[in-house]
Amino acid sequence: MRGFLKVLNAVVTGLLVLLVIASAGLAITARRSRDAMPTILGRKVLTVLSGSMAPTIHTGDVIIVQPLAPDEAIQEGEIVTFRSREANSLLITHRVVGTVRVGGQPTAYVTRGDANDSPDTVPLLPEQVIGHYQWRLPYFGYVVTFLHKPLGIILAVVLPGVIVLGLEIRQLWRLLAQSEAAPSRGGDGPQA
Repeated sequence: MRGFLKVLNAVVTGLLVLLVIASAGLAITARRSRDAMPTILGRKVLTVLSGSMAPTIHTGDVIIVQPLAPDEAIQEGEIVTFRSREANSLLITHRVVGTVRVGGQPTAYVTRGDANDSPDTVPLLPEQVIGHYQWRLPYFGYVVTFLHKPLGIILAVVLPGVIVLGLEIRQLWRLLAQSEAAPSRGGDGPQA
């Protein structure tokens, strides 16, 4: 049982440390980025705030978005993340369901959330596109959002530190109790 608790303690502590490091890394890359979006290996890391793409992408998921290369074409059926025309800071992730072409060249895209009944009312211009969706971490956005709050920092950093410290003090206490309870091994030898 003692061995299991040690392994469990090490695993939980390791996971929490990785979570805090990842969260700090994302915060640093967001501050250093021109567009204030966290980045890992050149890909944008975004938290989904609505259910418009369910069941493909859920509220609270973290999605990884690959920025488009300057000459990269957008295909119908592809999921893209783009800036809203009405509010430049608002990011939307929807599926491309149509292309508006002028002279054979795509000039705009029709998008729609998978959970929405109708397409978006305003066509998407190519310059609004941030990138295309690659994959998701289910519900991890709730964790990331929580870790940016004071209570999250306390629970993810301070509480594990207190627990580890408490476990170490408990182990020291046991060792001291065992050494006091052990028979004394003095140099007197046996009595005759």
